Amino acid sequence: MIGLSALVGAACGWIIPGRRTVAWGGAIPWFGVLAWVLYNEYFVPYRGGGASMWPIAQLIAGTVAGAVGMLAAAAARSARVRMQSSARQ
Repeated sequence: MIGLSALVGAACGWIIPGRRTVAWGGAIPWFGVLAWVLYNEYFVPYRGGGASMWPIAQLIAGTVAGAVGMLAAAAARSARVRMQSSARQ
């Protein structure tokens, strides 16, 4: 989960221009975790067990995925800006 979030965040930081890069770098992994959790909750056959814990899983895993994606996006954006500024000189 952390590796994929970092990869998506770095891709966002490298591809998306502007200030919203970091926000996209966090939002895409967060929504990816949400899609995965909801898929497992509603479409995978029930395996028994206790109460449904998907909101807590989304809170913890989604927050971690979003934070890692944002950090990777910020690092990639910073590297891209440095490369562009050094290429101009």
